[in-house]
Amino acid sequence: MSTMTFCQGLYELMDSYDGFIMDQWGVLHNGVHAYDGVIDSLNHLKARKKQVVILSNSAKRSDDNIERLKKLGIKPSMYKAVVTAGEVAWQGLRAQKETPFKDIGKKCYLISRADDRGLLDGLDVEITSDIDEASFILITSFDPNGTKLEDLDPVFKKAVVRRLPAICANPDMITVYGHERAVGPGAVAKRYHDLGGMAHLIGKPHKTIFRYAQGLFEGVIPSRVLVVGDSLQHDIAGAIAVDMDTAFITSGIHGSAFPAGISPDQRRKSMEHLAQIYGGIRPNWVLDSLIWQTPEAALRERERARMKE
Repeated sequence: MSTMTFCQGLYELMDSYDGFIMDQWGVLHNGVHAYDGVIDSLNHLKARKKQVVILSNSAKRSDDNIERLKKLGIKPSMYKAVVTAGEVAWQGLRAQKETPFKDIGKKCYLISRADDRGLLDGLDVEITSDIDEASFILITSFDPNGTKLEDLDPVFKKAVVRRLPAICANPDMITVYGHERAVGPGAVAKRYHDLGGMAHLIGKPHKTIFRYAQGLFEGVIPSRVLVVGDSLQHDIAGAIAVDMDTAFITSGIHGSAFPAGISPDQRRKSMEHLAQIYGGIRPNWVLDSLIWQTPEAALRERERARMKE
């Protein structure tokens, strides 16, 4: 059983890591604004020549996410690269040479929000609304307004009979937007799988995307890379599977288990409870949010510096 250490900020980890793989939603921002302390933390990392790769289950391409981050005040100069599940899916659909994309075909039944169809831009793939014409299903997002998962069952049952593969370009089971929580694309893929369909999940927690991100660092050995995420199921489990250290952010997708004002003892108990729920997954480090250091810790640092003068 691994030991979980509770931290007040990233500054406590500086001597241990040179590379940081960071999740987007729930760690850096909530889709509406960057979290307090995030930009400050990224600037501190840059000043110390630490390398940051942003790894996201976003079904949008990397460039789309770079533009989104800019709008939230997170500049490209603050990180080395952005890797998304959507980018991996786009490249796979374009080449159609490797599993699960090999010879998948050119007619796609798309499950997405009305404003989320950009993943097919630039691809020789046609969208069809008739499942009987489709060669595969592509899941990029889910619009819960007026639609329930079970509403997809008639289409999915036809697809199962035809043995159509489904590509899920975002494995997240839950989507975070502002303070809202909604059904994620991963839950749609699971519905198809439960009905007997072949569903291929692209992104975290699968090893390929973590290893790809890991390979983007320059001169950083794997043991000096830390994965920072808010999902035990995707970020933490995926990193552990490729033997990388992890830091868990409690205020993200699992935030309801860590209400404001929670005592340190209850915080630890909540963390242990979550770890048990997810099969014993335990991060190396636990932080409330991605901040450099708390005001109290900063004050202590200044006091220590003053005493040394």
